[in-house]
Amino acid sequence: MKMDWDNKKLLKLFGVSALALTLAACNSATQNQTEDTLGISEQPEVAETQPVDQSTNLRAFCPRTIIRAGTETYRTFEGGVTKDDPGALNSLQFQSTITDVARECNYSPTNLNMKVGIKGRVINGPTGLTGTFNVPVRVAITSSADEVVYSQLHQVQVTIPDGKSNAFFSFVDSNINIPVPEKPNLIVYVGFDEGPPS
Repeated sequence: MKMDWDNKKLLKLFGVSALALTLAACNSATQNQTEDTLGISEQPEVAETQPVDQSTNLRAFCPRTIIRAGTETYRTFEGGVTKDDPGALNSLQFQSTITDVARECNYSPTNLNMKVGIKGRVINGPTGLTGTFNVPVRVAITSSADEVVYSQLHQVQVTIPDGKSNAFFSFVDSNINIPVPEKPNLIVYVGFDEGPPS
């Protein structure tokens, strides 16, 4: 009788362990991986039953995002004045500055989907103007061989309310969809783009 009781106890314990393993396996299944630096995506899960492709190593393959040197500031002048004109600062209407950037990566089997977030600040110049205007922000992705993988110029709307001398703005480029890189050699550049001289 003691042997029969021990067998039943072992079978019961085995059944509980098997159920726990089954639940753990169910909780680990997924198709995509995501690195969330903007706080706007689903939490990542990693399949334990399949080998992880190195191209989905998010820390290695989610391209770093930087503000391109020399493009962090954009100035708007009145009356056709350009930044190179003598005394141009006296005609300054607005000065915009990009202060922070972030990115989010989501891999599918063949594509890398990215969202790039931009934050900035605008102050009015000696003319003291307020109101709504656009600033040209470019998001570009290049490889280490200077090959342009993605480039898009956005007109970002900024508003300085009446009675104020400055304001903050933010923008997210959520349309980036490129092939999964074969190696971690991509960089995302963000900056103001005034375009070619007139």
